Amino acid sequence: MNNQKQTQLRQPKNWQPVESANFYRFVKPNDSIEGLFIERQTGEKMTFYKFKTFDNKEIKFHGSKQLDDLLSQFVPPCYLKITLVGESETANGIMKIFEVCKGEN
Repeated sequence: MNNQKQTQLRQPKNWQPVESANFYRFVKPNDSIEGLFIERQTGEKMTFYKFKTFDNKEIKFHGSKQLDDLLSQFVPPCYLKITLVGESETANGIMKIFEVCKGEN
């Protein structure tokens, strides 16, 4: 016999999505990040990038075809500003268009 107290399971009424607190999403035009590009992690299907912002937060975001092409020109560490400038319709759907600027002292 099992003497452990059984807990009645109840299905939650609402489900809330959970994201990493440090994961950044470019959603609308002019969304941008700037800071120190510190790491590129290339996976099987997607590339992830890590930045340290000027307010000392580490953030991560995933690439896209165009963003990966732009960021492939840079070797971390370097200062970059990435801005979502808009979207474009392609044969494969909507593609986000980015501008990447390198910081120079």
